[in-house]
Amino acid sequence: MEIEIAGDGYQRIVLLVVLLLCLIAGVGVLGTFVTPVEAGEPVLLSPDRWQAATLARKARGETRVLHRDAERLLALLNEGAPDPVSAMLLAQGIYARHRTGTSATATARQTLIIAAELAARYAAGSVPLVDALIAAEEALHRLDPLLEQPEATTPSSAANHEPAVQGQAHFLFLPLVLKGHSWT
Repeated sequence: MEIEIAGDGYQRIVLLVVLLLCLIAGVGVLGTFVTPVEAGEPVLLSPDRWQAATLARKARGETRVLHRDAERLLALLNEGAPDPVSAMLLAQGIYARHRTGTSATATARQTLIIAAELAARYAAGSVPLVDALIAAEEALHRLDPLLEQPEATTPSSAANHEPAVQGQAHFLFLPLVLKGHSWT
């Protein structure tokens, strides 16, 4: 079936103008939902801010996956006598998922990988349960500051989220250093 728009050039121009105005209005409405807000005012995203926002979103996603894997690791250790094969598969999966990522999650990723290795070694019988549990708890402890980071708000989400606590908006991800612990 063919659709033919008949008419002179004037009607086509009017149609194109109407479509262009609808497109501009749609982009404007979309912009109100995705524009970041700081101190109640919309902020123009410079390339640096855009990159920082992208890295922050990526770090939040990595943190959620890290937390899920740490919980799975603790559940495995709390089974009593975990299956060595499933422990090894979990450890290999954790390593594969977390060997690379953002610098904000580097310390937490490394700690979780070490905890996964110790859990697999515990399941095989070469490491005491206490060492594996300490490593898993340390991995969760390293994730706590990352999970508490405030998210940037947009005009559409500002009403749904509580404002960030004063002074936490500039919280930096600082690596935590373990002193005096040997994981091997």
